[in-house]
Amino acid sequence: MSARKDKGRLPPFVPVDLEMMNSPAWRATSFGARWLYMHLKRRWSFKQKNNGRIFLSHLDAVKEMGGTPDSISRWFRELQHYGFIVMTEPGCLGVDGKGKAPHWRLTEAEWSGGRNGNTWMLPTKNYLKWDGTKFRDDRGDVLRQRERREREKGEKKQNPTPEIQGRAPRKSRVGPPRKSRVDRSATTHDIQGISETPPTHDIQGISSITTSTTVSADSRRDATGHPLNDLAPRTKKYAAFPAEPWRFF
Repeated sequence: MSARKDKGRLPPFVPVDLEMMNSPAWRATSFGARWLYMHLKRRWSFKQKNNGRIFLSHLDAVKEMGGTPDSISRWFRELQHYGFIVMTEPGCLGVDGKGKAPHWRLTEAEWSGGRNGNTWMLPTKNYLKWDGTKFRDDRGDVLRQRERREREKGEKKQNPTPEIQGRAPRKSRVGPPRKSRVDRSATTHDIQGISETPPTHDIQGISSITTSTTVSADSRRDATGHPLNDLAPRTKKYAAFPAEPWRFF
């Protein structure tokens, strides 16, 4: 008789409303938040009417699902954002020092409400009222990572790292060309009013072919044989043998 009664019955399972699964809010929810909702729905019981008193601690969720306490907290906040769960009692630390996990209500199922808590309330289905705003977490590990990035940026601004960069190529000069520098060594400087270029002495009968050599100041003499008293370096000209030497006598 018992075998006939059990025939066609399913083993224990977690029921999920198809209307909720087809909603845009469910499609926008992350996979981690969906998996957390399955573990919350697993603790729901229609016979016990415990909707509103469902609890799941972070440590138990980590053992059952994996992940970290920060990810569990983020998924709880995400389910609240999309309207799948509502917190009915916040978590606290008990008198004996043991923590008490927060209690939740699944919006897809009936729940006991009213003044004394003995009135059976219809499901609110807050996920159908989702306004389309995507969930963006600003607490927990996300907040710590953001603060660390801002702190690193501040340290870089205070202690900038010298960057080795190649020297930029010199831009070509636009405008008129520069004047060429004058070779000062080629210019003639007058010392004591006497030019470096020796004066030309016309000597009758002497050929114009001459050779120049540099002589000292004591032994310099002009073409007539008279010594030069200036201290400036001079060049002495030696004439070739004249064609008519008797003109010197």
